[in-house]
Amino acid sequence: MALRGQTTPFGPYGGLVPAEERQSENPERLAALGAGDGSADVEYEQFLKAKEVQRAMFKAENKTIVHQCADTDMIQPNEGSIACIDGNQAAAHVAYALSDCAFIYPITPSSPMGEMVDEWAAQGLINCYGQKLSVTEMQSEAGAAGALHGSLKAGAFSTTFTASQGLLLMIPNMYKIAGELLPCVMHVAARALAGQALSIFGDHSDVMACRATGWAMLASESVEMVQYNALVAHLVSMERRVPVQHFFDGFRTSHEVNKVKLIDYNTMKQFINWDAVKEHHELAMNPRHPHVQGTSQGPDIFFQCVEAGNTFYDGLADLFEAKSRLVEEKLGVHYALYAYEGHPEAKHVIVVMGSGAVTCSETAQYLQEKGQKVGVLKVRLFRPWSRERFMAALPKTTERICVLDRTKEPGSQGEPLQLEVSTTLQLLSRSDLVCIGGRYGLGSKEFTPNMVLSIYENLAQDSPKPRFTVGITDDVTKLSLPVGDWLDVLPKGTTECMFYGLGSDGTVGANKSAVKMIALGTELYAQAYFEYDAKKSGGVTISHLRFGPKPIHAPYNVRSADYLAVHKASYVANYDMTRYLKPNGVCVINCSWAIQDLEAQLPAKMRRDLAVKKAKLFLIDATAIGVKAGLGKRINMIMQTVFFKLSGVMPFEAAIEMLKKSIKKMYGKKGDKVVQMNIDGVDASVSGIVEVPVPDAWASLSVPGEERSVAVESKGPRKIVDLAPKEFADSVQFPCNNLDGNSLPVSSFVPGGRVPLGTSQFEKRGIAINVPRVDMDLCTQCNKCSLICPHAAVRPFLATTQELSKAPADFRAGSRAAIGGGVLDSLQYRIQVSPLDCTGCELCVRICPADALKLAEAGKVVQEEKANWDFALTLPERGDELDKTTVKGSQFQKPFLEFSGACEGCGETPHVKLMTQLFGERLVIANATGCSSIWGASNPSIPYTVNSKGEGPAWANSLFEDNAEFGFGMRKAFKQRRDHLALQVEETLGDKTVVMSEELRSALNQYLVMRKENMHDLLLPRGRSIYHQMMEKLVPLLEKEKGTHAKIKNLHDLQDMFGRSSFWIVGGDGWAYDIGYGGLDHVIASEEHVNILVLDTEMYSNTGGQASKATPKGAMAKFAEGGKLTQKKDMGQLAMTYKNVYVASICVHVNPQQAVRAMIEADAYAGPSLILAYAPCISQGYPMAESIQHCQMAVDSGYWPLYRYNPDLAAQHNNPFQLDSKKIKGDLFKFLAKENRFAAVMRRDPKIAQELDDKLQQNVVQKNHLLQVLNKEDLDGQFSKLVEGLSDASSTSDMVTVLYGSETGNAEEQAKNLMQDIRARGLKAQVSSLDDFDFEELPNQKIVILVVSTCGLGEIPANCKQTWMKLQSQDLPMSWLSGTKFAVFGLGDSTYSQFCVAAIQFDTRFGELGGQRMLPRGVGDDRDEDRYYTGWEAWLPELWKALGLPQMPLTQEAPAPCYRVDVSGTGKPPVSDDDIVPPGASKLQLLHNSLLVPEKYDRDIRHYEFKIEGTPVSYKTGDSLAVWPRNPIDKVEEFCKMMGFDATQNLRVLPQEGARNWCPQELSVRQLFSHVLDVFGKPNRKFFETLSFFAKEEADKKALRSVVENGSEGQALYRDLTHDFAHHADVFKKFPSARPPIEQLLNMIPVLKPRSYSIASSPMMHPEKIQLCVVLVDWTVESTQELRLGEATGYMRQQQPGATLMCAVRQSAIVLPKDPTKPVIMAGMGTGLAPWRAVTQERICQHRQGLKVGPCHLFFGARYAAEYLYRDEFEGYVKEGVLSMHTAFSREQARKIYVQHKIVEAGKEVHECMLQQEGHFYVCGSARQVPEDIYTAMKEVMMANERVGEDDAEAILSNLKMEGRYTVEAWS
Repeated sequence: MALRGQTTPFGPYGGLVPAEERQSENPERLAALGAGDGSADVEYEQFLKAKEVQRAMFKAENKTIVHQCADTDMIQPNEGSIACIDGNQAAAHVAYALSDCAFIYPITPSSPMGEMVDEWAAQGLINCYGQKLSVTEMQSEAGAAGALHGSLKAGAFSTTFTASQGLLLMIPNMYKIAGELLPCVMHVAARALAGQALSIFGDHSDVMACRATGWAMLASESVEMVQYNALVAHLVSMERRVPVQHFFDGFRTSHEVNKVKLIDYNTMKQFINWDAVKEHHELAMNPRHPHVQGTSQGPDIFFQCVEAGNTFYDGLADLFEAKSRLVEEKLGVHYALYAYEGHPEAKHVIVVMGSGAVTCSETAQYLQEKGQKVGVLKVRLFRPWSRERFMAALPKTTERICVLDRTKEPGSQGEPLQLEVSTTLQLLSRSDLVCIGGRYGLGSKEFTPNMVLSIYENLAQDSPKPRFTVGITDDVTKLSLPVGDWLDVLPKGTTECMFYGLGSDGTVGANKSAVKMIALGTELYAQAYFEYDAKKSGGVTISHLRFGPKPIHAPYNVRSADYLAVHKASYVANYDMTRYLKPNGVCVINCSWAIQDLEAQLPAKMRRDLAVKKAKLFLIDATAIGVKAGLGKRINMIMQTVFFKLSGVMPFEAAIEMLKKSIKKMYGKKGDKVVQMNIDGVDASVSGIVEVPVPDAWASLSVPGEERSVAVESKGPRKIVDLAPKEFADSVQFPCNNLDGNSLPVSSFVPGGRVPLGTSQFEKRGIAINVPRVDMDLCTQCNKCSLICPHAAVRPFLATTQELSKAPADFRAGSRAAIGGGVLDSLQYRIQVSPLDCTGCELCVRICPADALKLAEAGKVVQEEKANWDFALTLPERGDELDKTTVKGSQFQKPFLEFSGACEGCGETPHVKLMTQLFGERLVIANATGCSSIWGASNPSIPYTVNSKGEGPAWANSLFEDNAEFGFGMRKAFKQRRDHLALQVEETLGDKTVVMSEELRSALNQYLVMRKENMHDLLLPRGRSIYHQMMEKLVPLLEKEKGTHAKIKNLHDLQDMFGRSSFWIVGGDGWAYDIGYGGLDHVIASEEHVNILVLDTEMYSNTGGQASKATPKGAMAKFAEGGKLTQKKDMGQLAMTYKNVYVASICVHVNPQQAVRAMIEADAYAGPSLILAYAPCISQGYPMAESIQHCQMAVDSGYWPLYRYNPDLAAQHNNPFQLDSKKIKGDLFKFLAKENRFAAVMRRDPKIAQELDDKLQQNVVQKNHLLQVLNKEDLDGQFSKLVEGLSDASSTSDMVTVLYGSETGNAEEQAKNLMQDIRARGLKAQVSSLDDFDFEELPNQKIVILVVSTCGLGEIPANCKQTWMKLQSQDLPMSWLSGTKFAVFGLGDSTYSQFCVAAIQFDTRFGELGGQRMLPRGVGDDRDEDRYYTGWEAWLPELWKALGLPQMPLTQEAPAPCYRVDVSGTGKPPVSDDDIVPPGASKLQLLHNSLLVPEKYDRDIRHYEFKIEGTPVSYKTGDSLAVWPRNPIDKVEEFCKMMGFDATQNLRVLPQEGARNWCPQELSVRQLFSHVLDVFGKPNRKFFETLSFFAKEEADKKALRSVVENGSEGQALYRDLTHDFAHHADVFKKFPSARPPIEQLLNMIPVLKPRSYSIASSPMMHPEKIQLCVVLVDWTVESTQELRLGEATGYMRQQQPGATLMCAVRQSAIVLPKDPTKPVIMAGMGTGLAPWRAVTQERICQHRQGLKVGPCHLFFGARYAAEYLYRDEFEGYVKEGVLSMHTAFSREQARKIYVQHKIVEAGKEVHECMLQQEGHFYVCGSARQVPEDIYTAMKEVMMANERVGEDDAEAILSNLKMEGRYTVEAWS
């Protein structure tokens, strides 16, 4: 689609880059995934359309411009010009004309007034003073009020626009402005104040809070009256110098569109009192004739000065009257300050202000026509109150008055207007008049004619209710009036229409356009009002339109629709669509249903209503028409055509002609193609309309569940009792979501505004057209799709095979074995999408590295996946078992934020969701008002949720401006309460009369020690809070013992305080940079442990995209229409100046691991933290589907650098600053060009835009330059160089350059450790990610060391992809790196097929480019005994040797301990032996342990059986079983004695930074060495290095260092130790002076690792048990002749049936053919027979079930026939005709015969099975020789039978391996 724009430096599209030019989003790839066709960009297109229309340029000066509901038209300055505008526009129109300056700050619903005057000023509109209005956005309403005050003092006529809390912030200045008698008019879209909850909707709470400020108060009840009153207000204030607050109802009047006559600016000029203007200028502050004002006064004169201003207020009402008469005379409009309408002899009169007066007036007129003597008195002038005018307006026949207030003042004798009226009556001694009062319309609650009727009926009662409410059902205090049936008071001929649309589908825009077309193009009057729910995107929109031949005065929603349009088919099932359809009305449904589908698709009530109301029903598939016309899901023009065709509002042909003209105007700048597509859609619409006859039988349908239960009356004072989520959903949420919230009684709600969490899960909106479907065969299990999903609708789930047995077939079939080791080894993995919660944003599809997600039509996916999602939610939460500090692990944590109403593709929610996954169960959130509070807590849909324990985020919102202080107060309160708890614990422990268990006493002591030491929260290895874990231990103990003593009961009552909550202050940039910055600055300047998360969208996203101090220079935003002139505030650098604040700049879209680290570090830091999160937003001006790529460009261009500043590092003498995105790699201008907020400035004024963007680039470069300097280790030196201008002058060619490619942070950690190790050995070194290093500098490096991980299934890590792509360039000469020496170390997991492939590729390519390889590539396997450290510590000594560096560092210091160990007593261990379960292990009971060979045979080969029935463990044929050994108790006690440890002591172990090993938090010394540490395992060289630091004897120290330094003496010693298979305990025995403390041993000695054994059984034959075949490993120590046993096999041999062992099922390389008819050939030696027994059992079971199975050959070899394991069993299988046995017992005859000989003998048969029958070949045995020997035999078979040479035979075998048909399972 061609986009508008001229050729500019930003590109040919004016910055709007089409899909085919989007970087790294290959169109072919996106097309294959169903993405990139624009279907996800609808919201952006709507946004862009509105922007483009608003940018219409002026054709001439001095022409009035009025914002026409997303349109900006010029109105000729003729008298009587007609416009279709809303209340905000009417006020802004006058304010612009009569003001010099405006000081504004966005707040709903007044923001459009400020936006309009700013837009008009930017376009050059000239006001009545011959100037453009000066418009300035301030940092808050308080700031706007201060600037307003200053401007008035300096002689300008100034104005502002505000509402609600913003108005309250202005109150101090309002007193000053009034006290100083300054002329000013403030226009207020009156709105509710935040009390028990926030409401953005209208009432008079805010303006009534200001009635004592001294401002006059003028109320407008309609759009027309807003214009007149605004004019009068300005004229009065100008002349009398009394400020005026002009207000009208927020939304109801501010956003109601109506047809009015405009007052042109020339006419307004005639009203201006120019003498008053001159006087104001003369009284202004001026050094030519100075004065002083604002002095400090004492009690002697203050009172008098207050009274001195009385004369300005005397007669003020007369001046209002005079000005109104002037306006009336000139404009011919009837106007009164107190206007009575109704029967001239009325007995009952309603007194009211605001839009409610219109409803009362229309109803009174209707009742008057019915003969009733009723009337209404409209109050417009509230301050000053004129009792004379009020009484003059009141009919003399009045007997009873009802005063209505749209506000509530708890505790008052009456609301404000009632008090004024009552006071008037009292002062005038009119006790004969009965005066009652009532409340209505709070928070924009509907106020309708039938409610007015009920008020008149109450007045007519003998004893009317003196105080009441109307419009609600108050079943608690019984104040509400009963309301009868609907009352139609509209003028005859009025047509009412309702349109139910989907947010962002264009319905609202189209209806606004239709209103304007009809109102301005015909003689008809028009009115429009639009309802929105709180969803940012995809919410319900309801358009209420009225058209008629007479003026329409109906400030309430349509409740009797002639025309009803349902623009989304799913609404018919979700909402009562026909409730408000008028009899004989028209109903249109946009759907793809055929007529015969309607019985099934339409609910029974809707069908019944259609029949009973005799409605006409029409269907149209507008979506299909739109797609065919090329419009995607944009159906607005199609449905508008249908409206004109079926509604009969105006002649269809004329309407279509007008519609097509509007299309050309609206889309003309997008090109002819776009215009024609919309016109084609219009032309195709009529033919697509299908009329459906409504069967009469539908009228008698019964509707299930129609009767609703009656609420139970509450008696006595109400207590605050929270509702459960489901109860709340049923009683409140369901009616609200069904658009029936108005019917809910008061008793439905909890006082104080409390609501439960987790209610969004019940909505299931189903708003997406396309949703992702997952191909699990392609999935790499990286969890990135889950991470990026804004709505938590894509998640990874883990299940056991047993759990999967209950799953739907699709879920089970789509699950795959989990990858990653540990706990994951025994689980199945699946990515599951919730299709009804997905918004179709495409982000998961685009981020997937393997293209495993593809978009599909939502309806189909719902059918396929809904049951799967429902099942997934029943699976246990396994987050606690996994490491949440990694990206992958974090996504296995429950998201405590799900299914919010945020925009599709929202950039804020992924950051907050991640925060909840890391800390959710202990999270406290103080949330600033803004986007994050609206999508986070729009009652009744709450997306924050709880876990299975009921824990979850505690969330609260105070105001917009005070959020930092609000959260700070929370933290202080919790701290105080926890201090109180500590005192209570101490008192309880010190009271000897308190009897408690030792377990409880020990736990309380542990808590008290930590609190007394002021220990901040420590994170355990998997990222869990130690305090939270402690609380989980204490709570059940306190529960158990709370009855033993009152003090324990007291602690039980305080149990919530044992945990440490994580406090987060969350908000957007408008709060953090502007209105709340003062509070934020104060909070971070404190020492309190609070965390601040700023969601930086760089504008006020929630109020419509106004500029903030976060908005960058050059960007267009509201209030910065010409491009922002100032630089963005650098919050990060400001915070870092305090030195005690943790600061991070993150973007989860670009570097999620850095984001995870930053959040965890911030939470762990014992002080204030500030995290700035770059959050892409639709208002930035690009499709959200592209936000991942766009964020990457932001980081690469230096626009958004990623960094962390941790003050804790400075305390350790390290650089606290770390730049995580080190180098500018992208083009800033290319980045800017993709955002319409920059490109729009270029289109408007290319020269200005270029200047601003050049300055922005300078700022970006300077900022990144400074950050580069901060990142240097030698800060002082670097700053000196910076000052001298030499910061980049130093050469790096003499350094060792360490480069890393890291996905999860492991490779990065090792690279940084390596840099420190190199420096510790006297050489300079630098470290960087590969992509952050200047590629062109690579050939200039003398030595480069690469540390590279492999992610996914062979993926290159994200931070080295660009370097890898550049390295592959064919333009690089083969000698490019000839001057560079290099070495490579790779990290990976050998269970992945592409193990360490990234390191292999870099190693190979560096060599190809001429690099000199210093040593063979090192490999770190996550499956090794000590994870990747095993390979690392073996490779490191070789590296030192290659570099010519000493093996030992030059500084000889013991490393800081990574564990804190406290002794907590002696005696019974705090945990039983069987409860010490290693991560990933399950407890299995041993059933059988028996010999498979004769007694006293020289090999101990055993058969083991384990019970898995009733456990979560399951297995597949070919799997292995990992068994964790335990060290012998006698050996452990001997070791403890040798080391000087008391084995009976109990320990408390707290891991700290750098901790490698898992360890229970509490255990005994004996358990530590028997169950956790591998003290009898083989030591590595690093162990000797560390141990040398603790050797007290010089000889021991020297010997230990010699091992590390690898000299001749050390080599000999190490050779001796290795020869004797010496373990850690042996080394300690040999060096008795080296005795490290336990906290050091925890990191020096690896933990006990499991040994894996091939499972010797098939689950088909033995579903309830696992069988193993294991040979005992033993050897004799040569030097001592001591017999030693293998750790695992020796431990297993000693176990008796009934014992509990720690085990885990692991996948192996053995995968059986899916087709059982395919042959299998197995070769096994010794216990290598085990897996082939399992395979054979499976084939036997299949055969016994009647399945056809292919040939099964087993080649088995052993020394003697006595080792023919399971002989009888195998011979039985042979007899069944399934198995062919080929045995080779090498020592049973003179000539040794091995398995390979038997394979060659059976070569013909083997060849036929493999190549002709597509068989599978498997080998299992010792890795030393067996695989190679078997391979040689198979090569011979191929050569002989294929008659080929050796090379061809090897090629055949290679192909078999690639096809997965030649598998080796070997052990070392």
